[in-house]
Amino acid sequence: MCVGAGVSGLTTAVSLLREGYKNITIVAKHVPGDLSSEYTSPWAGASILTVAKHDDLRLQEIDMYTMKEFKRLCEEVPEAHVMACPGIQYCQEPGVPGQDVYWVRSIYKDVKKISDNELVPGTAYGYTFETFTANVPYYLAWLVKTIQELGGRIERGTFESIADAIEHYKEADTIVNCTGLGSYYLKDVQDHTMYPARGQTVVVRAPHIKTQHYIDGNNQWTYIIPRSDGTVICGGTLDRENRNTAPDDAITADILDRCYKLCPEITHGKGVSAFDIVSINVGFRPGRTGGIRLEKETRRRSNGDKVKVCHNYGHSSHGYQSSWGSSAKLVELVKNERLSKL
Repeated sequence: MCVGAGVSGLTTAVSLLREGYKNITIVAKHVPGDLSSEYTSPWAGASILTVAKHDDLRLQEIDMYTMKEFKRLCEEVPEAHVMACPGIQYCQEPGVPGQDVYWVRSIYKDVKKISDNELVPGTAYGYTFETFTANVPYYLAWLVKTIQELGGRIERGTFESIADAIEHYKEADTIVNCTGLGSYYLKDVQDHTMYPARGQTVVVRAPHIKTQHYIDGNNQWTYIIPRSDGTVICGGTLDRENRNTAPDDAITADILDRCYKLCPEITHGKGVSAFDIVSINVGFRPGRTGGIRLEKETRRRSNGDKVKVCHNYGHSSHGYQSSWGSSAKLVELVKNERLSKL
């Protein structure tokens, strides 16, 4: 069984079912269709990018695997609402001397350097590339449908500990922990390397926007991510201090101002006041010092039975980008008795 119904938990369940595992049940407080700041996945921009560093080979491998699966979904599974989408990336911080800042060619298609005279002011380098975006509400619904078609189930429920889940589901021989920020609070996990990173975004209607745009800095991200239904995600924030679950009007104004400066075409050059706002959203990304936890341990029920407990959480702002790759590694943990960590 899997605990947690964010994109990581849902994708893990699909991956296990595809590998032939039976009786997969997802148990979660929130499920697709719910809208809560506690439930991060519905608020994502879900552009399939990489946030791996030049030397983070594990995350690069995870992201490459994920990219291949999203390419397949785009080409073969229209009901998943994944679309090909070109991108423009600018970076404010210069690259590390001696390292190739364009190493992302190993993950993205058609990476091309932006010449220095075409860079946005205040940025050190940039490139264009090809990747994908997922229309989150539809994509999550497709994951749920896929789980059900493969014989899995989704239930609402909460537990104070992994031990409680083990005792409640007495026939489960494997528990998969995909609780994200919940892993900070589970009594027998208490992973205090987890932290919430507040994200505020604005959804606008702009069907003419077909390219995603980014400016990445150390303390701020600006992004414009088109979706298949003509809406666009404008962002954003990455705030470890602000715990306010309500949208902040000043932050909304700042986001729209930054996005307009990055791409005036978004309102046809008519200024910030011309944005056609659909919604303003707040979610808390499940950040983790040290990156994604992919580990396996053995626990026992009160009757002495052994239960495998596998962890797949801590995806921060890249839950969709790393979803299929980290789920594939989770399946490998479940299958291989000799592995305890990936």
